[in-house]
Parts: sequence; C-alpha cells; structure tokens
Amino acid sequence: QGDKTNNGRPQPAPPAPPPKPNKARPMPKNKVSDSDWNSGGHIKEATGRILFEFDDTGQTFVCSGIVVCDGPRGKSPDRSNGRAVIVTAAHCAYSDILKKFATKAIFIPDQVSTRGDKSDFDCANDFYGCWYLSFAVVSEGWSAGAFPENVEWDYAFYTVIDDPHTHSKGYKPGLTGRLDHDVSCMPIDFDSDISDEFVFSIGYSADRDPSLRNCAMENTIINGVPWYTNYWLDDCAMTGGASGGGWIIDMDEDGAGTLISVNSWGFTHKPGMAGPKFNGKSGSWAECLFEKALRGKDPGNRRGYIIDGC
Repeated sequence: QGDKTNNGRPQPAPPAPPPKPNKARPMPKNKVSDSDWNSGGHIKEATGRILFEFDDTGQTFVCSGIVVCDGPRGKSPDRSNGRAVIVTAAHCAYSDILKKFATKAIFIPDQVSTRGDKSDFDCANDFYGCWYLSFAVVSEGWSAGAFPENVEWDYAFYTVIDDPHTHSKGYKPGLTGRLDHDVSCMPIDFDSDISDEFVFSIGYSADRDPSLRNCAMENTIINGVPWYTNYWLDDCAMTGGASGGGWIIDMDEDGAGTLISVNSWGFTHKPGMAGPKFNGKSGSWAECLFEKALRGKDPGNRRGYIIDGC
C-alpha cells in the first residue's frame, strides 16, 4: 500500500543531506631542513611571532607561538570561554636567569603577511594585527632551574583575555578582535610519546625575519642532559626566533594536524632542534599548565603563574 495522503498523489522525497566535505589529503612527507613555509593553511594562521621584553631594558626578544584549541583537553575550540591560549617555549615567557616573566609581550599571527619588512610593534602593518598577551603560565621546574638542566620544562602557555583592549587592528577588514575567532587553532595532544614519527616543525627564525620557516623529517631522541630525553629533529636548521613554534604530526594539505611539542633548543655548531615531551611518568605537566591558562584569573602585575604541583 502506498502513501494515500494528498489525494493519493505520491509525495516528493525529502531532500538529500549535503555532501560531506572532502577530507584533505595528507601533506607529502618530504624531508626539509630549513625552508619557507609555502603551503598556507591553518598552521599559517595559527602560528605567530611573539615579541617581548624583560622589564624596561629596551631590548626586544623574538620567539614563536601557536594558538591551541581550548576546549576539553585541547582537542577542539571553545569560543565561548572568553579567552584564547597560545603555547610557546618557557624561555619565551619567563627568564630563568633574571627570574622574571616577560613584559610587553604581543602575539602577531601570520606575521609573514606583514606589509612591513621585519617584525615590529606596529600592529597596523600586519594582516590580523596583534594581541597583547594577558599572562603566562610556566612550571616551577623551569623557573627554579637554569638552562640546560631545566630543558624538560621548556614549554609555557600565554593567555589572551577577550577584551577590546587586548587587540590592535591589522589591515584585514572584519576582524572580531577575539583571537580564536579570527584565526584557526591547532589541537594539542598531551598523551603522545612519538618515535620515528614524521614531524613538521614551524617557526619564525630571526635571521629570516619575517619569513615563516619549517623543517620536516622523522623524529629521533637526544639526551641534552644525562637525565632527560628530548625529542630531536636531527637535520633541522631553523635558528633563534623559531623557539616556541609548533611540532605537528598528521599534517594535511589544509595545514591541519596535531601539536605534540614545541621548538626548544639546538646546538650552535651544527643543525638539530629539540622539543620537550608534554607527558611524563607522573602525567602531563603541560596539561596542568594548560588548565591554569584556561581558568586562571589575570594576575595583574605578577604577569604570570608558576605552577609547583599538579
């Protein structure tokens, strides 16, 4: 028996659901020691230059950072929590020599698209403008130690509070001024322990300013100090300024992937880039710092939090 409604006339079938978007193809795994990143995509949006000082010395330091997703465990975005979170290296947020947090820190996403000729504090010449970093979170393992003994803890998180005063406009029209609304975020994995994994490392080397650089190869390991094993990219030739840039696995041609470490340190006499592990025998201290960046109040003149237990 057919459908007898509408005077027995057959009814039109319901519309078909829209086709699912095609999944981006994996990024080719071609070894790169040091080259411009020309593939664009989410990683280009999310990665930025960090400029900062320590007090009023007048000396500007340069690093890199990447906007990470700030939903549960960093797996997906949460655009309703009133803030955005950036991961970088701990030495880009807190001086283990001066025992001070950075001051005047700004984040410039997609710095490579600047209309200027180098990184500077003129946000108007940058595509997205820049965001003033509200506060940083580091571990006591980093702050109480000194390089290289503290390389195990060389990761940090910056928080950007959603507030009109934290954004200085760039030349792209229609920005909301909220960092994780205007640029992509990268998922972060606090549990991975990679071995012989193909890694894309991204950062803004100071000697190539304002170019966005990358190296890409299988990771190995290294003991920079006898008691700690870093991730290691043996032929990576990026230089100072790339510190804090992301290590991405499972990268696709849209520039999306998963962040598993950051650029930390290298040698002066030969190539190589080390990255800290986000996990450890007692769990992930990196995730503990991330949670504080998500939920901590702006500490004002303290400029950040030093976490001594998780």
